[in-house]
Amino acid sequence: MLILGKANSYGLTRDAAILRDALADAGLQADYATLKERSFLERIRGTKRGRRIVHLERAHPAWFGAANETWLIPNQERFPRRQIGRLRHVEHVLAKSRHAEAIFRELGVRTSYLGFSSPDRLLTGVQKDFGRFFHLAGGSTLKGTEDVLAAWARHPEWPELFLVQKQVNVSSRLPANVQLISGYMDDQALQALQNGCGVHLCPSRSEGWGHHILEGLSVGALVLTTDAAPMNEHVDASCGVLVPFGRSEPRHLGTNFYVDPHAFDAAVERILAMPEAEKQRLGEAARARFEAVNAGFLRRVAELFA
Repeated sequence: MLILGKANSYGLTRDAAILRDALADAGLQADYATLKERSFLERIRGTKRGRRIVHLERAHPAWFGAANETWLIPNQERFPRRQIGRLRHVEHVLAKSRHAEAIFRELGVRTSYLGFSSPDRLLTGVQKDFGRFFHLAGGSTLKGTEDVLAAWARHPEWPELFLVQKQVNVSSRLPANVQLISGYMDDQALQALQNGCGVHLCPSRSEGWGHHILEGLSVGALVLTTDAAPMNEHVDASCGVLVPFGRSEPRHLGTNFYVDPHAFDAAVERILAMPEAEKQRLGEAARARFEAVNAGFLRRVAELFA
């Protein structure tokens, strides 16, 4: 089996590693190749076929016919409508979310729900402060960072927000109560920050999966996210806080959802006023949700790929 994806040092690279590890847990071996590894492609075509290739995010025509079966694990918000015709070359779509499952099934391609998982970032022995707020933007422009910063600018009385963001995307005007961490950050330092901050703000506009949301759940944080699919498949009122969206717009086969500013402000105020015991309870439920999501993914990998 071959996993095929674009090497971007962010979500797609992580997706490939997570899938490969899950397959290994199921006793299945998989190689990994990036789109530019033409030598790998030529080597496959020069051998007897029988291999299954799993494409990540999009279906890549140059690799069609290089295996007996072409499977796809798509990100609907990054799958252009102009590429729908490529699905006729795909034998099986594995959906990360119920949202994606409905979208691709309606297009007439064989589709199964796979789910997915994210790295477990939990550090035992780290004291969690539910008065510390954290937002991981990374290199993405779809994490709702503008909405978070606008809210913190409206509320200078709110606690300091720790923002981790790629330097090229950093706003020229940051509120005084925002501490920016950009450029290179040691992964151990990032993990310590994720565990130390009790509230993770993840008001994503769209997600193919949502690693930053699941990582927040994994450390037992109180996670705030958008009340829209697929974000609200990960978080509900039993393990976090949902913020209604005020407007939406199409994004490829998916949708961008923009949180309502007044609802966002009210949600943060609710968290600030929440008793410590309630925050702790939601954090424990978040950790349990992560464990259930991961276990379900590993089970379905074994079932679908076997």
